Amino acid sequence: MTEPRTPPQSSEPDEASPLAGARGPQRFSVWWAVGFAFVAIVGLIAVYSGSESAPEDASGLDQFEFLTPEGEVVTLADFRGQPIVLNYFAAWCPPCRAELPDFEAVHQQVGDEVLFLGISRDSVTDAWLQLIEDSGVTYTTVFEGNVPGSYAFLGSLAMPTTVFISADGTVQQVWSGALDEDSLLDLIDEHLT
Repeated sequence: MTEPRTPPQSSEPDEASPLAGARGPQRFSVWWAVGFAFVAIVGLIAVYSGSESAPEDASGLDQFEFLTPEGEVVTLADFRGQPIVLNYFAAWCPPCRAELPDFEAVHQQVGDEVLFLGISRDSVTDAWLQLIEDSGVTYTTVFEGNVPGSYAFLGSLAMPTTVFISADGTVQQVWSGALDEDSLLDLIDEHLT
């Protein structure tokens, strides 16, 4: 009986290999790049699947000013006294655009029990106002602009981000990533009712 033969092993890469001729630091660089790409993909999946963060006091958000469609300046303190669903969105963000009809549907369902407040992070007011018109959103939206502001205060990096604030001003939940109608209703039931 003949024993199976194994091909000869070489310490040199195969000429057809993308690593052919790569030695030492170059070979490490290729594997480092592959590892970085893997981490980036996992991070994007986490952002688009949504994530939650711990509660905090929302009073720090009162220092930030927003512009209404009528040109008035308001702060979050102007909306205190009832539970708030605070949603950061932008016209340049596909998941934001996709979730706006679901937010409007839930807004219509809950009525006056929960205040919906959208904050645009667009760089120009025209993009914000056009998106609101196109999406049919009827709840209050304001403009922050694409600046750090309150968005950075929350420590969020994902768009969209939704903040659930109780009537007493406590941040109950910060959700990073898109929400559909059912998920939004579940989070409102869990944190605001």
